[in-house]
Amino acid sequence: MAGSRTASEPGTLLERWDERGLAIACIVAVGGSVTAALFGLSAAWQMPFLFTAVYAILRSLVPLTASRRELATLHAEVELLRRDFDRVNSSRIEHYPDASAFYQAEIDYLVNRHPRHMDAWYMRLETPDDFRASTAAFSDYFQAVLDWAGNGGSVRRLFCLGSSRGYAGWTVRHREETRHLRSYSIREVTWPIKADLMSMAIMDTSAVFLAFTVGDRVQGMRIEDREAAAYFKAYFDRHWENAREVRIATP
Repeated sequence: MAGSRTASEPGTLLERWDERGLAIACIVAVGGSVTAALFGLSAAWQMPFLFTAVYAILRSLVPLTASRRELATLHAEVELLRRDFDRVNSSRIEHYPDASAFYQAEIDYLVNRHPRHMDAWYMRLETPDDFRASTAAFSDYFQAVLDWAGNGGSVRRLFCLGSSRGYAGWTVRHREETRHLRSYSIREVTWPIKADLMSMAIMDTSAVFLAFTVGDRVQGMRIEDREAAAYFKAYFDRHWENAREVRIATP
């Protein structure tokens, strides 16, 4: 019958002997107390029966065998809950107050986390060369990406051609300078809005770095979440497919 237990089930035989021992202890305690009272035995002779009675009472109130099994079951349930909690709360968001902290965090991610692929989106009014000249942290990061691509990393870099005249021919020159990097691809789009847009870097499908410029200040964040990274990657893919391929200039 469903829910019934047989003597061969784990813990059943032990519980049965435990219950028999408890019943015998109760009988001994009662019999010993009666005998001691009838024959006027001293208190020293009554102590074993007293302890036997206390033991029987405690064992009745605290079934140790069943408690061990229940604790084991509770421990397993707690482990399952912890795993579910970690799975649901796997997202991690970290904020960076300035350009130095933000771009250093990206470099550290490339060096220490060893992603295989990176999608980068540069959306600024000034060219990367101009921004590198004014922001040392970005200069280090920009070069770190090229070095990482040279060591086998795969990169797709999308540049937004802003309203700056300096953009004329910049992507072509950059393509020429990086022609030796086989896994480094760049494309360009025209977006002549007189304001810096959000720049981003997607590391595999694990993390997204977002940079925001307010005035002269760069702030950013890292979102470490596979689902969020997948959203940004799909968004990036849509723009990449509609962007212009930058080809090496022919002599």
